[in-house]
Amino acid sequence: MPEPMVAGGAAVAGLMSGYAVVSAARGLDGSRFAALRRHLQRLRLAKARAWLALAIGRAGWRESPERIAVLTVISSGGLAALGLSTAVVVSPGTATALAIFGALTGIGAVAYGLASAIAARRRRLTRELAPLLELFVLELGGGGSAMSALGSVSMQLDSELAVELRRLLIAAHVSGSATFETRLREYSDRLRLPALASLATILTASREFGTGVTQGVRALAADLRRAQRRELIAHSRRALNHVLFPAAIGVLLPFLAILLFPAVTALKGNLR
Repeated sequence: MPEPMVAGGAAVAGLMSGYAVVSAARGLDGSRFAALRRHLQRLRLAKARAWLALAIGRAGWRESPERIAVLTVISSGGLAALGLSTAVVVSPGTATALAIFGALTGIGAVAYGLASAIAARRRRLTRELAPLLELFVLELGGGGSAMSALGSVSMQLDSELAVELRRLLIAAHVSGSATFETRLREYSDRLRLPALASLATILTASREFGTGVTQGVRALAADLRRAQRRELIAHSRRALNHVLFPAAIGVLLPFLAILLFPAVTALKGNLR
């Protein structure tokens, strides 16, 4: 077992060297060094927690960043321990590589699940926006202001986007708070939905310059419908390819082999 002994000796030497450097730095000015280190750690943790909280909010999960971090640590640690447990049947280097691969797989699985949830929620909200805008246009045709029409439409629909719009409308009516357009633009930036930012721009132009809302909202709804139609066509093509390729491999090739087998055997007999 020379390799594990060498690796262990190198690890111990590295830890001792690191401890010597830290001790020397503390000897120069221990209190300031420790305070600076704690400040940098808190700053990194705060930035990481804010980024993770933003991603969780985009995904629509009702979990805290700490619970997601614990889930990531548990999954990666469990897979790493599973990789290390193979040391009884494989070499130590292979077991270490499997442990590293398991840890990365656990982190990647949680990250992939979070990214998939964000993309799925973004698509769902985009699909909900098109019928909401179409009903908004109908409400505008009956007269009344844009805010009252949007509030009426959000009350008629039972969807996640309608609930969020009702919440933003209620919050905008509080005295001294930000306007609905500002809140809608912030919500669009947080979820990365350009269509909501376009709606906020249309409403802002109508409030500040008196321009019409109907034409802009109708054009926005038509653009969303065209984008959904293109996405549906692309999805149908991918589904068709996923069906035809396995059918060609599993059905067409055996069928051709059955048809050509008599001809091949007859040709082989004639060549003899």
